[in-house]
Amino acid sequence: MSPAVLALVLVVAFLGMALVLNHARARLALVELALNEGLPPDHQVSTHAAPPTTADLAALLGPGIHVFLSRNCHACQRLVDEFEQTFMTVDAAMHLRYVDRPRPIAGKAAETVGAQLHTQQMELAGQAGADPLPYTVAIGAHGLVARTVTQTVPQVMVTARDAGITIDTVSRS
Repeated sequence: MSPAVLALVLVVAFLGMALVLNHARARLALVELALNEGLPPDHQVSTHAAPPTTADLAALLGPGIHVFLSRNCHACQRLVDEFEQTFMTVDAAMHLRYVDRPRPIAGKAAETVGAQLHTQQMELAGQAGADPLPYTVAIGAHGLVARTVTQTVPQVMVTARDAGITIDTVSRS
């Protein structure tokens, strides 16, 4: 076997080992996060209760856009990062409701989009049927209710539009 082929085989083997070790390290970090912070809400045992009715949601949350998030949810963190990069004008109240405690960037993101930041909203999320996260419930002024899993700002905008709420955005460059 020539030295060039041997070197190529060794490089491919080392790259493969590095990939496997990186994957194992990521899994260990996820386990450590779960042990320190608890599992995200979508990993909890569900009671399979009937979802709340439109009238129940309107009475429970009030008009506005309610985005339920978690500190441990990767999709939630990407959504918060996207909120932090987008200036919004909303013709209704906007609420970022964390089922646990938010990461520090959440305060800046809430300020950027003009939202109120709420913490420890686990019970409210359960009552609103917010599972899995990130979950948006939009309640319009005329009683229209739209709710769905929303992993991006455009999905939040569509949910708000379905409830009769207008959002205008300008992305930061």
